[in-house]
Amino acid sequence: MLIGSTIATLYFDSYRTYCALFESHESGLALTYLNATSQTFDWTRPLTEALDSPAMLELEEILRPIAGKVRSLGIAMTMESVLSHQIPYSNTLTTDELRRIVRLEASEHLPTYDPSQFLATIYPLYGFASNPFTAMSVLVSRTITGVAEHASTLLGADLQRFVSAQTSAHTAFVHSYPEERSVTALCSVQHGFMDVSIVRNSVLLHTATISLEEALSQALRNAAEKPERSTNTAPNEVLSEDEVLLENAFGHICNEVLSEASESVQSAIDNVYFFGADLTKAAFDEASTILQMPTKRLNPLRRMSTTLDARLQEYASRVAHILVPTVGAALPEIHAGIILSSNLPPQRQPQRMSA
Repeated sequence: MLIGSTIATLYFDSYRTYCALFESHESGLALTYLNATSQTFDWTRPLTEALDSPAMLELEEILRPIAGKVRSLGIAMTMESVLSHQIPYSNTLTTDELRRIVRLEASEHLPTYDPSQFLATIYPLYGFASNPFTAMSVLVSRTITGVAEHASTLLGADLQRFVSAQTSAHTAFVHSYPEERSVTALCSVQHGFMDVSIVRNSVLLHTATISLEEALSQALRNAAEKPERSTNTAPNEVLSEDEVLLENAFGHICNEVLSEASESVQSAIDNVYFFGADLTKAAFDEASTILQMPTKRLNPLRRMSTTLDARLQEYASRVAHILVPTVGAALPEIHAGIILSSNLPPQRQPQRMSA
């Protein structure tokens, strides 16, 4: 980003939409605005319904204070809101050949798939011997791109990029932890899913999405919606059903998922960073106990200044692990995708940026 330029980001989280504004200074990015809706979009509905929804009305309200102050807009989305699959990949394939592979894969999972209704992007995965020729395809629906286009018009900003939560987390991680150059797992816990990326500095090696059992997913959500349990509880205090489930399941699932990922990239995972709306203290502590590696919460604000007031700074610090894609969408992509097709008007085409 040029010194003095501004970029707003929208992160369509599973439970609300986060809006942030960043300004570029000589010392780096500064977070200057942060707000969130209390509602979320239903991306299964047509665009016309999304634009008339309470979520859109609320989003328009929080965009109003920064309208006219923004040069560009970045969009981040959860993996559950897009259609994503791993596909065969080689850098010798032409764009038309890649497009045919994506369409074939999409049509198998979505029989009514219409390419004109999706923004199609692929992200090559540079794993080791087991998967050196695969890529992650990400299809973004017309409903999402239409809402983003409407937001960019309201802001008077250029719609610059669409990124998934996992690829934007990779960007946020590299920016926030430049000293980390080993094989690292980035794990998002949200709305019934655990999304895992294995990265090595600026290289994306492997991705996977794991569906959590409904009972465990609900236990995570219940815990996220109420104050964290004190660690100074009496030894004989009876744990709740949710706490028992977390204590006996979450850490073991993490261990199993990361063991499989380690086998896939044929390399030991040196550390793991967690983020996401359903990452509670109980879940994090359980994973830290089970996993035999350094385990941390991913803080995307670690190397970023802010002009927010004290109240908002405290809020941002408290939800930093949720804001990971929000921050990542503001930064030049570490792992830029290859855009295969877009339904956006030419002047609003998302552009890849060099790191």
